[in-house]
Amino acid sequence: MREFVIDKKIFILFPQARVCGLVIEDMDNDVPWNGAGILELACREAAVRLGEVPFGKSPYFIPWREAYRAFGAPKGYRSSVEGLAKRAVKDSCPPSINPLVDLYNVTSLKYLFPCGAEDLDAVVGDIRLAGARGGEHFLPLGAEEEDPPREGEFAYMDDAGAICRCWNWREADRTKLTRGTKRALLCMESLSPERDEELRKALGFINGAVRENLGARTATFWLDADHRRVNLPE
Repeated sequence: MREFVIDKKIFILFPQARVCGLVIEDMDNDVPWNGAGILELACREAAVRLGEVPFGKSPYFIPWREAYRAFGAPKGYRSSVEGLAKRAVKDSCPPSINPLVDLYNVTSLKYLFPCGAEDLDAVVGDIRLAGARGGEHFLPLGAEEEDPPREGEFAYMDDAGAICRCWNWREADRTKLTRGTKRALLCMESLSPERDEELRKALGFINGAVRENLGARTATFWLDADHRRVNLPE
């Protein structure tokens, strides 16, 4: 049985971190889809919620900026949710990619948590969220050149390399979701326990959306300092 496991060192530095999500199987990620419409609505709603507060003072982004500094992310790297939010407030909505990508982007914009997913059939062995040794194979999504993680940088990794750098900054091209994806691991992250209720609502939202729209079988999980692993299908 494969696993997704979070290294205990993550919780030494961030004892109140939460990583929740879905193990998705039997998904139809090629259904007829108006992704642009739901993304535009989510962007408008996010822009209203964020208002005029500078991102450097926003409770939604400060914890991730501090975390990135703590584990040594390159200067200027930001969490995926901050990147999406910047597009929303600039009225530059992300393009529709495929149903599952669109649904997790909508969830991220609606609830303001980082959210992403990997194709389980492209993953090699177990998935680990841990500190990188440095130099692991990593081709960023949409890039042409390797950009390996730094030593000690927190990253999602499998037996073939990194699959998401800087915790949730950028995913790998190798494990990206396509319209042919049938099985996926979806993760949503928080460093703010006072937002646990909202995180659970976000998990319920994406779970219902994936089951209803993509006909998938799903299993939810919630990982923290006391529960660090979940089984994955072979």
